[in-house]
Amino acid sequence: LPVGGSESLRSYWNMYLPKVLLLVYVVDSADHARLPVAKQLLHQLIQNNSTLPVVVLANKQDLEGAYCITDIHDALALSDIGDERKMFLIGTHVAEDGSEISSSMQDAKELIGQLVLETQ
Repeated sequence: LPVGGSESLRSYWNMYLPKVLLLVYVVDSADHARLPVAKQLLHQLIQNNSTLPVVVLANKQDLEGAYCITDIHDALALSDIGDERKMFLIGTHVAEDGSEISSSMQDAKELIGQLVLETQ
């Protein structure tokens, strides 16, 4: 169930979080100014569930000026998330012509499907 990250929708997070099998968290790699808030919110979401699997999708990797995967990892302090949970960081982008799913999105889709099966 996708629940947006805008401020007006964040109040719904606590209603759905106890029921989720994994968290897919999407960040905009090109929006450097919002990464500190994204970090804070991610850590807030997972603080009460030390085993919830997390997949972070670093979106818009194809844009000029986008942070690379290691910069996203550092900006979100993913090393601080802990060793007890499965955590994945995948860089994503739109296919060049926009008509097909890029290989990174296909990889993310397969990983998410596998994680859901493992948690059931």
